[in-house]
Parts: sequence; C-alpha cells; structure tokens
Amino acid sequence: MPEEIASPLSSWSGVLALLSALGLGGVLTALVSRPSRRTIDATAAKDEATGEAAVIASIASAFTGTTASLREEIERMQETLNEFRQRVAEAEAEVRAAVAREAVKDRLIADQKLQLATAHDDVIRLRGERDAANEKIVQQEGEIRQLKAVIDARARAGD
Repeated sequence: MPEEIASPLSSWSGVLALLSALGLGGVLTALVSRPSRRTIDATAAKDEATGEAAVIASIASAFTGTTASLREEIERMQETLNEFRQRVAEAEAEVRAAVAREAVKDRLIADQKLQLATAHDDVIRLRGERDAANEKIVQQEGEIRQLKAVIDARARAGD
C-alpha cells in the first residue's frame, strides 16, 4: 500500500482510497459538527421559553394598553358624572328659585283675592246704600209732591 499512497490517483484502488478517505472525513465532520441531543433539547427549550416569553410580553403589553384605555374611560366617565352633578345642582337651584317665585305669586294672588273680596263686599254694600238712597229720594220726591200739592191747594183755597 505504500505505492498507492505515493500516487493515489494512478490506480483505481488509489481513487477508491481517496474517495473513502473523503467520505470518512465527511462522515467524521458531520458527526463532529452535529449537535448533541442535549444541545438540541436545550435549544428547543430555549426557543419554547422565548416564544412563551414573547406571548407573556404581548399579553402584558395588551393588558397595559387595556388598563390605560380603561383609565381614560374612567376619567371620561368621571368628568361626565361631575358635569351631570353640576347640572343637577343648577337644576335644583332653579327649582328652588321657581318654588320661591311661586310662593311669592301665591301670596300676591291671596292678597289680590282678599282685596277682590273686600271690593266685592264694598260694591254690594254701596249698591245697598244706593238702592236705599234711591228709595229715600223717591220717597222724598213723593213727599215733596205731596207738600207742593198741599201748598198749591192752600194757595188756591186762600185765593
């Protein structure tokens, strides 16, 4: 075999030896460069953990975004609630003012009704006095006519 080593490509056996050496070298290189099962498992576990960490990070990011959105919504609702409270307070003040105005108007109406009743009573009393005065006038006119008739009768009788 020393001849074959000296001139490897001169014979078929040399070529076969060279190819065998190359094949064996390739197999040995593949075996050496091939990762071990532990390395493969560790890489898979690392990839899985990285994936889970990415999922957890995305969930945390989504949760943070949702929380921020909820805070904004709560703030907006609190502003709306405060606005409604202010409107209710204003409406209550308007209602109290309207009730006070109504009470004043009720007192004015009661006073005017009392004045109207007094005026009505005065009108009835004055009508009664007028009717009594008219009756007295009619009676006095009758007496005057009678007295005139008596005076005229005496003046005629004395003539």
